[in-house]
Amino acid sequence: MKDLKNKVVLITGGGGGIGLNTAAFFAEAGARLVLTDINGEALENARKNLEKHHVDILTHVVDATNLTAVEDLRNKVEASWGGVDILINNAGIGYNAEIADTPLSKWRQLMDLHFWAPLYHIQTFLPRMQERKSGHIVNISSGQAYFRAPTWGAYSVTKLAIAALSEILSVEVARDNIQVTTVYPFLVNTGFYNTANVTSMGERIFYGLLPLYSHKPEEVAKLIFEAVREDKSVEMVSVLNGVFKWMRVLNPVAHVVDAFTLAFMSKKEQDALGLTHAIDSFQNMVNSLFERAKKNTPEKGFTIHEVMSGEHEFTSGHGPKGKHAFFFEGDWGPKNLVDFLNASDNSKFMVSHLKGTVTVGGLCQNMPMEGKLELRYLQEQKIRYTFSFEVSGERYTYVGEKRDIYPWNLLYSHTTCFGTLTKESSGEVISNSVTHFDMGSMPQFLGSLALTG
Repeated sequence: MKDLKNKVVLITGGGGGIGLNTAAFFAEAGARLVLTDINGEALENARKNLEKHHVDILTHVVDATNLTAVEDLRNKVEASWGGVDILINNAGIGYNAEIADTPLSKWRQLMDLHFWAPLYHIQTFLPRMQERKSGHIVNISSGQAYFRAPTWGAYSVTKLAIAALSEILSVEVARDNIQVTTVYPFLVNTGFYNTANVTSMGERIFYGLLPLYSHKPEEVAKLIFEAVREDKSVEMVSVLNGVFKWMRVLNPVAHVVDAFTLAFMSKKEQDALGLTHAIDSFQNMVNSLFERAKKNTPEKGFTIHEVMSGEHEFTSGHGPKGKHAFFFEGDWGPKNLVDFLNASDNSKFMVSHLKGTVTVGGLCQNMPMEGKLELRYLQEQKIRYTFSFEVSGERYTYVGEKRDIYPWNLLYSHTTCFGTLTKESSGEVISNSVTHFDMGSMPQFLGSLALTG
């Protein structure tokens, strides 16, 4: 495997998601990082996130679709570190709509970012790699290069274009001892889908349950990192990409799958097939059942008392150094179980009020706090605590998460909460904490359960 220590790794779209997680793996291996993104704030947060690895990091706000900006980046990197050893073309955006409804301006934006931007970087950084007779280029395509899903046509086309370029390039530059890896992520649970245009029942189901069948960005990042170390030409990421690849060979099968996908995802297709009325009727029936249950059922809820304790450490300049106690306790629970269990309303589904006290060593002791607790099992495999409190006229917000909650790791994931504390006035993170639910307190926890209403 490649020794990556002190290698210069350039990652576009490095401010978050797959890019940031990939950077973390290379940092752990001792590589020097060049991160670019159009979002300067995200880049700064990424740099702070990676500081713990104690490696050299350069961050540059770069419009990857601007050739002049990419060439300026090359000059800066060469002046600092002599050049790039590994180029990872990761920047991208999502977009869903039928092709007939996709404006030319969106086509240009997608082509600029998914095709021209990687090509600009390749044309800019490849010559020096050829001179040195060494280098590695990674191009992030998508599983939709194989599963060309109706309603995602423009996105699929642009990702198919960079995939073709990448795989051809791999053959052509092999004589210069340059490796090219084409990566085909399947579904990745990042903010990528947050801007998706959701118009049909199928889309609501698809995006609502996405966390159940998607990869986490760190999983894909690890595969990218290992593909570079192992000099792999192609990283398929998911076995389903192989299925969809070979499905294209069987045209009748591909046609049936495409037709079903269109009917499931497209409201226009549902209208044309006469399905809209049936779908609306079903949804109205479900909503009616919940409304009837709410109307005919006395308002009932529950409360339960929970204690989380552990430690925190202030970020630089915001408090005394070292580890300090972090402790919060509160009562949480829904006022109305019908609202709490109504999955059609995401703002209330498994969300309850939280009220109690918090102690932050070096800042406050037993301060009143109030917020909410979200049981995000289905959406994100998380439990999230969010609350605010005030100290000497300054308001603070705490966000803590119990993460990766699966049946096989409940003892850890259900009892360990990772949190950040920020100043509301500036948005600065002033503290990071880890707290735990003491399993020995389970009898008291369960004993505190009380019905309300």
